[in-house]
Amino acid sequence: MKRLFCILVLLALGFPVMAQVPVLYKWGDKYGYKVAATGAVAIAPIYDKAFPFSDDRALVQKEKLSYFIDSKGAIKIKLKYDSAYSYSEGYSAVLLLGKWGFIDKLGTVKVPLQYDKAGSFKEGMAVVSIKGKYGFVNAAGKLVIPAIYEQAFEFSEGLAAVKSSGKFGYINPQGKWVIPSSFDQASNFYQQRAVVVQNQQYGVIDEKGKPVIAPIYDWISAFQNGVARLQKGNKWGLADKDGKVVVLLNYDWIGEVTDGNAKVRKGTVYGLLDNKGAVLVPVEYQWIEEPENGKCMVVTKGYWGSFNLSDQRFTTLNYAVNRTFSEGYAVVFHQGKYGYIDKDGKNSISFQYDYAYDFSGGWAEVMLDGRAFVIDAKGTCVKYCK
Repeated sequence: MKRLFCILVLLALGFPVMAQVPVLYKWGDKYGYKVAATGAVAIAPIYDKAFPFSDDRALVQKEKLSYFIDSKGAIKIKLKYDSAYSYSEGYSAVLLLGKWGFIDKLGTVKVPLQYDKAGSFKEGMAVVSIKGKYGFVNAAGKLVIPAIYEQAFEFSEGLAAVKSSGKFGYINPQGKWVIPSSFDQASNFYQQRAVVVQNQQYGVIDEKGKPVIAPIYDWISAFQNGVARLQKGNKWGLADKDGKVVVLLNYDWIGEVTDGNAKVRKGTVYGLLDNKGAVLVPVEYQWIEEPENGKCMVVTKGYWGSFNLSDQRFTTLNYAVNRTFSEGYAVVFHQGKYGYIDKDGKNSISFQYDYAYDFSGGWAEVMLDGRAFVIDAKGTCVKYCK
């Protein structure tokens, strides 16, 4: 009630309230869109292919015809092109008869289809290619940075990585060199940091080209949640944006840092760290799933267990591991029958099937009494029910 009152006050005062962008989901072999906050269906799953919304438009395909739809599912543009990109900054790159250009949200051609390749608009410009060389075009269709580079990436934080004479450096929107071309590979800047490669070794620089992490590693990831993963030989660690190694390279593998947490492995056992190196789940389990609702599903001695992150309490579940989780559910073989458990360790779909497959697109195929059919996450038959 309080939230609704606040929204009404904002509307009364003339402040816009941001509408939620529908999120893409798969239902069986079709795609649709849901309301992120509630999970309610916003646009029915009727598309053979679909892409996430960008600039209040989503690229979809149905019966081999492609469209741009709005957040209510209304068709805004019927595409007559051979290919198209999702909208970015109000423009979509489109391909026809081997040439690329750009259309606006009304479908009007704003940049003529005359380029061999094209990227998406970022920070007011898009990468284009002419006869194997790359430059940048603005929304008015003007080639504002000549196509003289061997390779080019989109602008990010006011800088773009470009390749000249076999080496990468960074230019500004005026096409002037800010960081000289001295790198074998270079990535986009994110939060004033970019991963670069010199002599087959990875490092990190700031927006002035100053080394933040020396190029001494075999691989460095992009920064996630304030840290980057480091690999040297067969060992992994984490470093922060200042170049400080917050997790020593003592692990045999570190997974992506999601919501400030990362799965790690030492030898054959797994655990969970936060992005400062604190151990959240001891590195002693045969497998570990990503945290959900303050818990981690873990495997010990071939059985699933639940590890509570707040009180560090481990609870053994009487379910032998059959397969790992897929879309929030794991197939379990229990007392001679197959069923599913969720990430709270609950038996969400009863043990009644002769065989069961992983969930994909919200559906799972199961077998019972020699008959195969498809169920949803509630265990309700949705396909081949008779």
